[in-house]
Amino acid sequence: MTPGSVLPTHQDTYARYRLIHGLDNSANIVRIIVYLEPWQSGHYTEMNGHPVTGWQAGDWVCWHNDFPHLAANIGVTDRYTLQLTGTL
Repeated sequence: MTPGSVLPTHQDTYARYRLIHGLDNSANIVRIIVYLEPWQSGHYTEMNGHPVTGWQAGDWVCWHNDFPHLAANIGVTDRYTLQLTGTL
């Protein structure tokens, strides 16, 4: 995520993931974000209204279907994460 990028609060529907894998709305889909570098000033995540900062490389957050979240980079360096999506 480059400096100045903002992904406003949203909820994932996983529509494309469901289509590709032939899943209906009852599928228990989970998304995981792994932080690849330590937190830097201006790097921000929010999960269901709760801020997430101060992470270390390898820390992660996850959520299930339709969980409100946002991401932003108002810092001066790129923000690197790994996104994984799957079913339980």
